[in-house]
Amino acid sequence: MERTFDFLGTEVSGANRDRVAVIPVPIEWSASYGRGTARAPEAILGASMQIEFYNSALDVDLEGAGIVTLRERLTGRDDLVSFVREHRDYFRETFPCFIGGEHSITPWILEGLGYDSLGVVWLDAHADMRESYLGEKESHACAARNTLPFGNIVQIGVRSYSGEERDFLRGCAGTRIFGWWNEGAWEAIRRLPDTVYLSIDFDAVDPSILRAVGTPEPGGLQWDELMDLLTFVFENKRVVAMDAVELCPREHDETSNFIASKIVYEAISRFVRKELHREA
Repeated sequence: MERTFDFLGTEVSGANRDRVAVIPVPIEWSASYGRGTARAPEAILGASMQIEFYNSALDVDLEGAGIVTLRERLTGRDDLVSFVREHRDYFRETFPCFIGGEHSITPWILEGLGYDSLGVVWLDAHADMRESYLGEKESHACAARNTLPFGNIVQIGVRSYSGEERDFLRGCAGTRIFGWWNEGAWEAIRRLPDTVYLSIDFDAVDPSILRAVGTPEPGGLQWDELMDLLTFVFENKRVVAMDAVELCPREHDETSNFIASKIVYEAISRFVRKELHREA
């Protein structure tokens, strides 16, 4: 495992300990429409070098905060599960942020982390609750369903799912689905366990803000809604890990790369702010 500072730069390293570990996961094998998620981690890391360390909206400075980038060759499910399991103790002492790649990585990460009980906050345009898709039970289109064994899920931003998924969801007590960030979603998150995992599929965001995703859907979360959602989750729950997936970098669209990187930055900023307040 190689330690670098490819997210934001060397200035965010910490003298005493790692608070946040950013892990690129360029896994793409079941993409069914737009392809390119394997290139997303490098695009996000590259764009992060243009972001200010000081987050003016939160009044938190990430310079010296203890953010490291961990590089490992991760090419598939077995690699990822083994890597996370091998470094489980370290990941429980830091805040791991896995940058995909496609959404199929989420249940694999959770398997490796091995938490006994947690909730999952899942931002996505799609329910991802199929039993299988194109003959694959581990497909990105099945990722949320494969996550259910690890904890109850609150899904936000969902605006597309199949009849098969509708029928499954009607009988599933383990998930709540919301098309928008609203009072119902707030209350559903409140009812999750204190410990939660955050999964962000970039297509949860309105494509007028972030276009370069594998399967864009009209509508979606606006920027201020997303920021409010992240603040709510980090203030009300103990977020122990997260992933950010499904960016598909495209030529002449650096804006999408930057917005995706900024979303990761905003989540990490909220984690660091809470840690600094706790330590004060």
